[in-house]
Amino acid sequence: MASVRQAEPGSLRAPGFRWWHGIIIGLLLSYVPGSLLVAGVLLFPLVALKLVDPNADGQRIMIVLFYVGAAMVHPLHEAWLANGDWKTCIAQITQPVTLALDWLAAGAAWLVAEASAISGRLWNAEIARRERKSIEKRIAYLQEEWMSSDEDAPAT
Repeated sequence: MASVRQAEPGSLRAPGFRWWHGIIIGLLLSYVPGSLLVAGVLLFPLVALKLVDPNADGQRIMIVLFYVGAAMVHPLHEAWLANGDWKTCIAQITQPVTLALDWLAAGAAWLVAEASAISGRLWNAEIARRERKSIEKRIAYLQEEWMSSDEDAPAT
């Protein structure tokens, strides 16, 4: 099985890249090169995220992909309507508004991912603090109950 084998130590292979990904990219490159150029340029923030934050997990990548994908809808639609015309595709990727929207979408996605992670940690810390406080109250009550029962016991 080719997908199960490990890559040789000296080979340059992108992580998670399979042989069929190359076939799909080759088919897209031969069928719609202009649209693939637009998609490649607009997906560049994902590459930048992976380079800047190598610890980015799949969940963070999916959040960024969702936001960037939303920003890619209009340029890809325009490229599709022009049948992948190079002039239209180059015009789409050289528009400053489109590029700014693409990078702002990636930034917003990163901000949402970080804020949700921080919020989740704060939420879990608050729940743990409440549980600890409840357990400490219960321990104090039981200690008082058991200590007072020893003092009230008749001496023999």
